[in-house]
Amino acid sequence: MERQRTARPGPRYVKGHCCGDGFLLLLDPGDRIPLSEDAVRRVCDPHAGLGGDGLVRLVESAGGGSHRRPRTAWFLDCREPDGSHTLLCGPGAGFAARYLAEAGLAPAGPVRFATPVGDQRATVDDKGRATVELPRPRVLGTASVTAEDRTHPATTVSLGSLHLVSVVDTPVSYLDLTKEPRTDSAAFPRTAGVIRPAPDLVFVNVLPRGSLRVRAYRPGTGEVRTGGTVACAAAAAVQHAAGGWDTTVVENPAGALTVTLAAGAPARLTGPTAISAEGTLDTRWLTPA
Repeated sequence: MERQRTARPGPRYVKGHCCGDGFLLLLDPGDRIPLSEDAVRRVCDPHAGLGGDGLVRLVESAGGGSHRRPRTAWFLDCREPDGSHTLLCGPGAGFAARYLAEAGLAPAGPVRFATPVGDQRATVDDKGRATVELPRPRVLGTASVTAEDRTHPATTVSLGSLHLVSVVDTPVSYLDLTKEPRTDSAAFPRTAGVIRPAPDLVFVNVLPRGSLRVRAYRPGTGEVRTGGTVACAAAAAVQHAAGGWDTTVVENPAGALTVTLAAGAPARLTGPTAISAEGTLDTRWLTPA
């Protein structure tokens, strides 16, 4: 008879979403979880793991560890699903704020988190909508994207990661994104504060009421969700073309997102956030395979 494996209880995890992106939150108040890139990839795998568009490790910064910060109670260690570090994650901060509020670990109102590049704020209202800050979008110029043998002009937008945003007449739901679109790589800057080496390709319909319908493709990955920086980049490109900063609604399967932009200020993204599951992670997920 096959010997039954015994679970080895590890850290608590919380699963849910914020502003269109799905997250796993690992609770590590004492900064004791050894989190390798390989472990993050395994846990975020949508088929073999728990699944997630990103992982956030929540560390109590009031303690005596390496993440001690005098002005904040919590430090965010944000990871991409491939295990790499990301310096800021607005929706991740919003999801963490939702958890802290529900768990009674943070007071009502804005929650300030420490990150490797400074403090980040997030607020969750009584309707379960989070408002988070993302880097101020920078419009860097023009390029082009070819999808299904049609070439579309594109606007290059950076929010730390690079996006090529194309406003198209064809309904974005008709685009075949199982085939990788081609970019005019000579037309966009290669060294503009880019964290991700290849730009996200963002296709946008501007609807009659002014809201946006968006789909996005990430080279090497395929179609990705349209929350977070994708929604902000789409709004920035459309607002820039209109000649001024404003507030734009972006459709999203999780609920409408609102992007507010102003000159010289961070982008403000508002959208739904919710917790879908909680549990205890087996420690074997965190050890080498």
